[in-house]
Amino acid sequence: MKNKLLLFFLLIAVFGYSQEKRKLINGKILFDKTVISDVHIININTNQGTITNDDGWFEIPVSIGDSLKFTHVNLNEKHLKISKETFINKEIIIHLEEKTYSLNEITLEKPKSIFYVDPEMVPPTVVNAKTLNLPYANTTVKKDNSIVSFRSGGVVSLDNLINSLNGTNRRRKELIKISNEDNELTKIRNYFTDDFFITDLHIKEEFINPFLNYCLEQNIITYFHKNDHLKVTTILMEESKMFPQKINSDSIVVFQK
Repeated sequence: MKNKLLLFFLLIAVFGYSQEKRKLINGKILFDKTVISDVHIININTNQGTITNDDGWFEIPVSIGDSLKFTHVNLNEKHLKISKETFINKEIIIHLEEKTYSLNEITLEKPKSIFYVDPEMVPPTVVNAKTLNLPYANTTVKKDNSIVSFRSGGVVSLDNLINSLNGTNRRRKELIKISNEDNELTKIRNYFTDDFFITDLHIKEEFINPFLNYCLEQNIITYFHKNDHLKVTTILMEESKMFPQKINSDSIVVFQK
């Protein structure tokens, strides 16, 4: 009798171990025969996640019966339950579909003034130098591309001088800076995955990018470049405590600290 009980408990232990044991499976994400990168894959049973690489491939530990969730900003969410066949083959191909948005049909009409005149009935009058018979009407101004020389001996293009004066170069530098920051924040978002922001920080998906911009002053990009991911995680967790109080429920409003 004791031997039968021992065998019974041994079988239960082996069965439980086999149910909990997980192994890596490989997968590929496609949309209309095209590989898709930056797709987020979450094992709902273990709360583990990963993202697809530039070739659309990913790998994640699973067990039979686990459920995987696939999400992408431009594609429909999809769920997959791991079957025994999938678990044995260790490879899956997932096809995602594009999100569609239906908008109510509206008609916009420009309000007409009481002074409105139908152009089909009365052609508009053109007023310019020629119609007014001004003496300089046919004069063409030539563009001056000459080089301006300074007493110091240096030379500068007139176009460059004008651009410097009107702030074009400064605006261009600002745009480059903003573009570089956006690229770095995208890397940080992909590293932590949306599930971290939504589940752990309680940040809604549509507010993740504004939240990362909100954290810029805490030098999260610098720490991320130094691979100090623990410091970045600490900053994100601390800033998330105050961030919800700075969002209007109807629109995204980010305040500077």
